Amino acid sequence: MTNRNGKKTVPADSTTVNDNDKEFSTLYGELKESIEREIGFTISFEGIYKWIVFANSRRNSELPVANRYFGAFEEDDSLKIRGMETRRQDTPPFLSKCQKEILEVMAKGNNINEVKVLMPKVKNTFQKYLQLLKEGKFQLDELAFTKQLSKNSDEYQSRNTVEKNAIMQLRIEGKSLKAGQILKYIITNYYKKQKRSIPIELINEKTDYDLRKYTELLVESCNSVTAPFGYTFSWNALSCNLQTSI
Repeated sequence: MTNRNGKKTVPADSTTVNDNDKEFSTLYGELKESIEREIGFTISFEGIYKWIVFANSRRNSELPVANRYFGAFEEDDSLKIRGMETRRQDTPPFLSKCQKEILEVMAKGNNINEVKVLMPKVKNTFQKYLQLLKEGKFQLDELAFTKQLSKNSDEYQSRNTVEKNAIMQLRIEGKSLKAGQILKYIITNYYKKQKRSIPIELINEKTDYDLRKYTELLVESCNSVTAPFGYTFSWNALSCNLQTSI
């Protein structure tokens, strides 16, 4: 329907249109009425994006997907986010907050070039969270992953995942989780074979987190939203240096 009217659309959970030939209010008013006549019921007009990014698939880095996107509205710089880390319930709050704060900085840009100009501020935000991570200046439960179990804890196979490691520790303490229950855990030593994680219930004053792994995850969550603009962070595990490239 939209293509029939000569507009460019991008598939998503709503209709996204790109057209610079008319005044926005006239263009979208006409398009809305045309679609309503065609489908026979009323639709809503969500707003006009200043810019929008359709992120690539996690399985195929060359393939954008319709359920992972983020963009900023023209009217008030507010964000629409779907499928990114900050919207996922299993993302640790610390990582979610960092990505959300970076997106709020980027939302001030009115177009792609203006977003790129804001990248030094994005870098400052990233470095702030990296420093907090290094110094441990946050509540430990902000690093917790959240997972809803798909089966009972005694049904997990021998595969050595961080989730299973946390589940087994709870079983040793006499707590067996059932399918549908929530597991929360912190990664303590991702690259070891044992005691890779700890369930939130067993955390104490001696609990430490895997700085290397969480730094890698922080880099990944930031790059998810900055890479489409040609700006990426990298972390060298040997020297712990931060590099950026545009």
